Parts: sequence; C-alpha cells; structure tokens
Amino acid sequence: MREYRALSQQYQMVVLQKRSLEAQKAEIDGTLAELENAKGKLYYAAGAVLIEKTKAEITSKLEGQKKDIVETLEKLDVQEKKVRKKLEELQKSLQGSD
Repeated sequence: MREYRALSQQYQMVVLQKRSLEAQKAEIDGTLAELENAKGKLYYAAGAVLIEKTKAEITSKLEGQKKDIVETLEKLDVQEKKVRKKLEELQKSLQGSD
C-alpha cells in the first residue's frame, strides 16, 4: 500500500509539472505571436530589470525556452506513462490480494 501511495504522489507531481510547463509554453506561443507584429523598441525582462533587445534576439530566446519546455514535456510524458502503468499493475495486484 505504501508503494501505491508513493507512486500515486509521483504521478500527481508529474501531472502538475506538465500542466505548469504547458501553461508556460502557451504563454511563450502567445508572446511569439504578438512579437510578429511588434514595431519599435522592444524590451526583455531579466528579473526586475527591462533590457532593450532586438526582435530577433527576443524571438531566439523565446524559441530556445520553448524548445527546452517541449523536450521536458516529452520526457514527462514518458515518465507519466511508466508511472501510470505501474500504478495500474499495482492496483490490480492489490485488488487480487483482497
């Protein structure tokens, strides 16, 4: 039963991480879309400081962040499937031992 609880918590953490990263990805996608039509001076937030950057620099930085997020999401998908499978197997074995 302890193993089941631990796996269940691990599964919940993976799902929460995925949701958070998906929200970050959506925000980046929205920013990239807005950036396409942007004109004039552009600024990038670095902590509490705004730094003037070119459109290309900001786009490059955001695309890099998005790539990292997508790679992490892919890893989390694999992890989620493994944990879900283990949970299902453990649940079956626990039900069978009742």
